[in-house]
Amino acid sequence: MKATFRQSMTWLHTWAGLLLGWVSFAIFLTGTATYFRGEITRWMQPELRSVGTPLDAARAAVARLARDAAASPSWFVDLPDGRQVATTLVWRNPAGGRGFERVTIDPVTGADVVARDSRGGEFFYRFHFQLQLPYPWGRYLACLAALAMFVALISGIVTHRRFFADFFTFRAGRGSGRAWLDFHNVTAVLALPFYLMITYSALVIFIGLVMPWGTKALTPPPTAADPVATDLAENPTPPAWITPAPLGPMLELVEQAWGADGRTLKRIEVVERGTAGCTVKFTRAAGPHVSLGALETLRFDGDTGALLDEPPAAVGLGRATHDVLYGLHLARFAGPALRGLFAVMGLAGTALIATGLVLWTIKRRPRQRGARLSFGHGLVERLNITTIAGLPVACAAFLWANRLLPVGLDARGDWEVHIFLCVWAATLLHPWIRPVMAAWREQLWLGAALCVLLPALDAVTATAHLRDAWHDGNRAHLGLDVTLPAIGLLLACGALRVGRRIHNSATERTAAVDALIDAAPPPETKR
Repeated sequence: MKATFRQSMTWLHTWAGLLLGWVSFAIFLTGTATYFRGEITRWMQPELRSVGTPLDAARAAVARLARDAAASPSWFVDLPDGRQVATTLVWRNPAGGRGFERVTIDPVTGADVVARDSRGGEFFYRFHFQLQLPYPWGRYLACLAALAMFVALISGIVTHRRFFADFFTFRAGRGSGRAWLDFHNVTAVLALPFYLMITYSALVIFIGLVMPWGTKALTPPPTAADPVATDLAENPTPPAWITPAPLGPMLELVEQAWGADGRTLKRIEVVERGTAGCTVKFTRAAGPHVSLGALETLRFDGDTGALLDEPPAAVGLGRATHDVLYGLHLARFAGPALRGLFAVMGLAGTALIATGLVLWTIKRRPRQRGARLSFGHGLVERLNITTIAGLPVACAAFLWANRLLPVGLDARGDWEVHIFLCVWAATLLHPWIRPVMAAWREQLWLGAALCVLLPALDAVTATAHLRDAWHDGNRAHLGLDVTLPAIGLLLACGALRVGRRIHNSATERTAAVDALIDAAPPPETKR
């Protein structure tokens, strides 16, 4: 009975890890980059420099919205902080529908930023849960990948009962399969609580998308006694526009409550503008609280400008748990050191998935030399190359495109994404025209070269900006120029290991041929 159960868990671990392993690898890799998306954006838009305070930026943003979006029913403002330099404005299209306008402005002048158009770190953030697919299909796929990863973790714990003991045993010289398995075990134990937290919290985040019935059941529909429903039923035409109260006096109260600098204002939301239900919400920058529900807010009546002295809403256990897990997943509460630790554990999780995918092919490789591989085995090996070696190449190409594309190019940010996708597609075709081991080596070397040489490209194409970053102590810009060569060295180590394996295989084949020649009887000579 126990043996059957363990066999079932082994089967579940194997196939849950394989079928969505490539998607999980992409999610983990880009999700790890997301911990520093603000810093990546600053590197990809070096023209931006941090000036002023969040309250100064808020006043400039309000003035810009009052000029360009006076008739909009909704305003949203994201203000700069220690990681974000520019101000982002989003407003609903006054013409109706669900269309939104988005613009990035200078935090002091309120004018459009004079910086290259770039998706920045936001691309990695969006990609890691949407996978560049149309809504909502990318999110559904990411949710399935999170579920498969969670199942693989639980079944892996059951299957490898001695993995804590194996954590202290690394047998690099006992054959490639044993070394890969040991490294798989090491990366599994290294940050197991982090893996469980990050995958389970991802499922909690997507719970409203995949199981919306609970939310609908708990939200009663408007009744005939509801004054809003009654008004809409009796007056199908929209009500007359009500001029909202100015935001200037509200900002003064916010400044008195939270101060003008430091952990002060981060976000402004104005909803239902022009109606009697208009409200204005100011959100303070994230503090040491993990839960998203613990963010400090101030709410004002949008029509009168009065501060709404509302008691904190009662939060149930389920909602409180959701907010804590969501906050843990995003890690907005974390400082640079803790985010760096999260990034290291994210890279360990990426290595865990990669070693699992490689192990699948090693265990199923034919033992007889010269035996023909099945199509399925060959497909898995080539998808492994495209994902494990090809995705870092595409990410590095995305950063190279940011420096090489003309600054004034139309839709420049979209072109960065197009180059990322085209390079990744090329890494999918490459293993089909080259031997598998050669494809591994060539893509790893290419990724290493792109990462190691990127700081040199930055120095050539953004000399003045790099000098400014050094002068201003811009750790975001300088840190990326240091981190990328380190990643390149890791890829180079992988390429060297693959090269040694190719050399050893060639040596073994030569020795086998020589042995056959030596064992063959000498040819008979004619008399």
